[in-house]
Amino acid sequence: MVESDLGIIGLGYQLPKGVRLNDDPIFNALRNNASETEILALFQGYERRHVLGADETLASIMVAAAKKAMIDAEVTADDIDLLIGCASLSRYIVPSDLGDVHKGLGLPERAMPLALGNDFSNFTESLIIADALLKAGRVRRVLVVAGCDWTRAVDYNEAPSISAGDGAAAAVLGGATAGVRWVVRDQQALVQSDLYGVMYVAGNRIKTDGQPEDQLYSGPYFHMTEKGIDAFKSFGGETAPRAALDVLQRQGLSGTDITLIGHQASTVLLKSWSSKLETGPALSTITDFGNMTVASIAVTLAAREEDITTPYVMLLALGLDLHAHAVLLQRVI
Repeated sequence: MVESDLGIIGLGYQLPKGVRLNDDPIFNALRNNASETEILALFQGYERRHVLGADETLASIMVAAAKKAMIDAEVTADDIDLLIGCASLSRYIVPSDLGDVHKGLGLPERAMPLALGNDFSNFTESLIIADALLKAGRVRRVLVVAGCDWTRAVDYNEAPSISAGDGAAAAVLGGATAGVRWVVRDQQALVQSDLYGVMYVAGNRIKTDGQPEDQLYSGPYFHMTEKGIDAFKSFGGETAPRAALDVLQRQGLSGTDITLIGHQASTVLLKSWSSKLETGPALSTITDFGNMTVASIAVTLAAREEDITTPYVMLLALGLDLHAHAVLLQRVI
């Protein structure tokens, strides 16, 4: 373990009130869609997932998670110099709902809401940026918030919808008299941009006749092409862990030194990663919270921090372009 005066000093998470079980009628059409059976086998590990209700917004659970993290860090809104993270999917294309979170928290005018749109590695990338700015002396306290409302952005006739859950989590980084809990030790990206476009979020054109101004589109939702299905297996299962392996090799560590917290699209991926990294079972919230896309890693770190028994945590995120991002956190004395 290491001593440090800069790092993660507070964590918090918030889930919506509603719960959706595997036998929910919303999945009936999917179960009757024989063409999705093979793809559905890739998406495993869920028993329940939390779902935003009509009276809840993504910003509301992000604000609640951030308040918990600030209480945990023993800081107030006035102490925050930068708000960074993501609200996926925001109600507008631009601006991001991160601006609404800024308002809801009453953050000071100097605290820029910096929205990252690199789903799904927004939380891990935010940690790296926050860490760099803290070490450069540009800021004193950074609030990182990641929130997901993807239950509203999937097609319930298609297999990926079975995993979708909503949630939010936050971390405060800086220094504190109470002590720093985790420091950013290393990171590694792995990008295969030749796969750009195999998974994406967009609306479908539903009326194509007439003039451009007469065309109609559906709301945006997640698309996974045939090449995307192949990439789920090849890039997700085989390539992505190389980013974490590079970090371990560079730091002179082995899988027994780390607790793995990964992107939680499926236990199929998590088991594959644990095997390749030679760790114990990945620490996750997938059974009870489902796939919270951009928020899963952050929620798991906040919700299950007490279950971490190793001196290091490896966060392994994925991105739709496609990329993998591994971040190594080290426990502080």
